[in-house]
Amino acid sequence: MLHTIMTSPFQSQALQRCLRYLAPQDEILLIQDAVVAGIEKNAWSETLTQAGVNIYVLEADLVARGLRDQMNDRFQIVDYSGFIELTIRHETQMKWE
Repeated sequence: MLHTIMTSPFQSQALQRCLRYLAPQDEILLIQDAVVAGIEKNAWSETLTQAGVNIYVLEADLVARGLRDQMNDRFQIVDYSGFIELTIRHETQMKWE
């Protein structure tokens, strides 16, 4: 399953709720304000690193927020084509707001 997180973990509990339901084969995509969770050396970045699943971050949202150079290097940055590939790869998806 692909879990798409849209809101900052500092403003909502969407990411926290998502992490409770992860299965080993799941993947997480951070978009919009959720990209702040991927900033290196913050509590959410560390939590995501330990989740045991692949984490993807939408590049356009990083650039829009001036965070491109601050990302945890364990997360994969994807463009819109990568976003589409993730949605094609995962028949089931969950959007967390």
